[in-house]
Amino acid sequence: MLYASTVHKGPPHGRADQLKLIAALLTGAAQGSGGALVIQGDAGAGKTTLLGADVPDTPTFRTLHASGNEDESALPHAALHALLRPVLDRRAELPPEPAAALDGICGGARPAPLTLCLATLALLTHVAAEQPVLCRVDDLQWLDPESLQVLAFVARRLGGERVAMLFGVDEDEGAPAAGIPGVATVRLPEITPDAGHAILADLLPEGLPGDVAGALVKLAAGNPGALADLARSLTPEQRRGDTPPPPTLPGDSPLRARYRARLARLGPDTRRLLLLAAADPDLDVRELIAAADAADTDISSLEPAEAAGLIRADGAALAFRQPLLRSVTYFEATVAQRRDAHRLLARTLDRRVHPLRRDLHLAAAASGPDPALAAALERAAHRAGPAHAAASLALERAAELSADPPAAAADLVDAAHAAWLAGEPHRARLLLRRIRRGAATDLLLARAELLAGEIELRAGVAANAHQMLMSAARKLGTDDPVRAVDALILAGEALTQAGNHAEYPRVARLAAELRGPDPAPAQELRFAYIAGADAMFRGDQAGARGPLTRVVTRAPFLDDAPVLMRAAMAAILLGDPAKAHQLAAQAVVVARAAGDAVTVPHALEFTAFADVALGRSEAAVEAAAEGLHLARATGQENLAANHLSTLALLAAMAADRETCLARVRDARARAIVAGLGQPQAFCDWALAVLDLSEGRAAAAMTRLQGLMWTTTGHGSPVIQVPATLHLVEAAARCGEQEIARDALNLFTGWAQTTGNATWLALAARSRALLATGEGEAEKYFREALKQHLTSESPLFRAHTELLFGQELRRRRRPGVAREHLRSALETFRQLEAKPYIDQAAAELRAAGEHIEPRQVAVAGSLTPQQVQIAQLVADGATNREVAAQMFLSTRTVDHHLRNIFARLGVRSRTELARLMAAA
Repeated sequence: MLYASTVHKGPPHGRADQLKLIAALLTGAAQGSGGALVIQGDAGAGKTTLLGADVPDTPTFRTLHASGNEDESALPHAALHALLRPVLDRRAELPPEPAAALDGICGGARPAPLTLCLATLALLTHVAAEQPVLCRVDDLQWLDPESLQVLAFVARRLGGERVAMLFGVDEDEGAPAAGIPGVATVRLPEITPDAGHAILADLLPEGLPGDVAGALVKLAAGNPGALADLARSLTPEQRRGDTPPPPTLPGDSPLRARYRARLARLGPDTRRLLLLAAADPDLDVRELIAAADAADTDISSLEPAEAAGLIRADGAALAFRQPLLRSVTYFEATVAQRRDAHRLLARTLDRRVHPLRRDLHLAAAASGPDPALAAALERAAHRAGPAHAAASLALERAAELSADPPAAAADLVDAAHAAWLAGEPHRARLLLRRIRRGAATDLLLARAELLAGEIELRAGVAANAHQMLMSAARKLGTDDPVRAVDALILAGEALTQAGNHAEYPRVARLAAELRGPDPAPAQELRFAYIAGADAMFRGDQAGARGPLTRVVTRAPFLDDAPVLMRAAMAAILLGDPAKAHQLAAQAVVVARAAGDAVTVPHALEFTAFADVALGRSEAAVEAAAEGLHLARATGQENLAANHLSTLALLAAMAADRETCLARVRDARARAIVAGLGQPQAFCDWALAVLDLSEGRAAAAMTRLQGLMWTTTGHGSPVIQVPATLHLVEAAARCGEQEIARDALNLFTGWAQTTGNATWLALAARSRALLATGEGEAEKYFREALKQHLTSESPLFRAHTELLFGQELRRRRRPGVAREHLRSALETFRQLEAKPYIDQAAAELRAAGEHIEPRQVAVAGSLTPQQVQIAQLVADGATNREVAAQMFLSTRTVDHHLRNIFARLGVRSRTELARLMAAA
């Protein structure tokens, strides 16, 4: 059973970009501008599924199918006959010469190659006169050469025809895998983990535990066919997570059969060298040569595998062509062959240079308990530094080789922790499940519960995580106070994620009970952070300032990534985004150096927060996008929802409706499942900002009131404080000043305690918006601009100038208004803040100023793709025509065109045409 052709009936998961290309191809063909596209990828990548997928919003085609067949690859015109067979009876409607040529593929005299090429083109265009034709040709690598020649000829000559051709080709099956010269080729990349989980949900609607699904997605290495084979092979015990998932593709897997056939074509020495490379993912060329010499095997025996594209040497590094091929190569060997390979590698690796790798090979060759080797593995794992994945494997093997059950249980906890740091939460959970309660002490079980709670916080349900972490904190207690307080900090984070800040005092009380008389510096900062956060969430800003300031001041000297992250959060609560950015950036550096894969995307979350507060939108998007990618790569789906909601807010600030709504949809989908209040509150904030930018002040005010007065964001200054500014603006536009006064008073009090010029400026600006008299409003606006002079946020300053200019124009003072509006417009143009560019330009025109299109250097302002789009639009092409010509979706063209208008400072296609003509 192959994925999607038999299970999934909708668009294939993870292939949206390729579907857009196919949609553009079909739309163009239906309008008389045909073309061809080659879909290239590894076996199992989903080429056949993509070729056969229904493409929404495209016309109906007459579809012809053919597929290359290895058994028919020596039969001239076999594939061409299969493709044309449904319409060959129409050849009688053609002139005599092409009709006779087509007779040749039905058993008649073989025609001249060019004649047959022209005849095939004539037949397809003749049929397409009644209805557009789509030719789908799969397994191009096995087409007979004569058919390939004809189809390639036709594919290059469809520019004015109502014919589209789609080809699928395995790029690892010989020369034709290069595609068709002159025809666009798109390679299918590995699918994302998200798409992998969606495929598993289709294949197994009854569901899988998250750790089992994560293990399968990781093993499949982005190959949907592999996921289908793995899912089909699961036993009931594996589906429940009671036993480990399969280590490779099942023996009857169609994909494994493909790989097995390729390996079978190689000689024994070549396969032996491949097995050595598969047995050690870190093996380099020099080490393989040493192992080959020790086995009396010539290293040149590897050349057939390189020629077949199975493995490649990039300098000193060895890499299998497909990640799955490594595991298949390893498990296709016999147990005896695998043990021999490990013994050989252990013998040839230098134990002084690679003690961990050498001991792992010895462990793989062991046949029973070996306490001495288990101890060696433990020592090597604890010296592994940032190599957490290898350390986790070593500790797991140590547990298996140990003769002492309590020691084995401790090794499993340590192995799970190392797997978590390596970004493998699914593996960490599976290791924790293997701990036998009778063999573990209560303190060790509490440590395991702490780790399980942290993983649940990042990848599970926030409420469950809070309960687990509070339980772990109580059990660890004074026996392990450092871990106990860490559990409390994470439990507090679970509350804030769920939007349940009112429960934070319980965390603070338990922390106070654990506080000793003279805590170590790092422990003291843990207590200070909890105390400061508790005070802030209770609204006691003055009480929060002291402990949070201690955290911010002392954390940089500890070089501890989690402590630095908490300090960054403290700085945000204190209203010092510049310091928060500095601390978060330091946390990223420290975490990366330590190989702490799970902490890096968390630290990037605070980096993005700080950039938003500083008005650095581009930097914030960059940090949040990287954080999103790393959160998903490490299985931290809840953290991914936080990054998605931040990206939604940033898109709203840029008035990018489509992106904002897409990010909101994705973030909420996860937030609802996991019970996360914080990302949902950010999404509401984003939608309110979008409402404001599109003139829906009443809708924005309703959303923002919900953030202020409901549990969605109650008690969280991270959201309430900055969102207050938008609430004031929305209320002022609606003439409902009283609604925002209490919130503004809270914000102003907080801003004054920070002493931060940006926040003081924004507080003054908000008071100006709520002022009832002309003199009062102007006083506050000028106070705001004075504060902006010493702040680091040009976007906020320009927005204040825009609002001041609007106020002055309405007060019939256009001359003074133009001064501020010009300054705002120039800043918005420099920052490429399109919605504000449009607003400032409109206000300037209303104030009586004529604005010429901004003269800019087109080539220096646009990307090469944007230049091409701009030129096509300037030449009169519609967005749909541009999309068809450039193999893009219409939405993508719309998005690019908005950016082009913003960067060039034009407002219409006419202005763009003039500018392009001048350029």
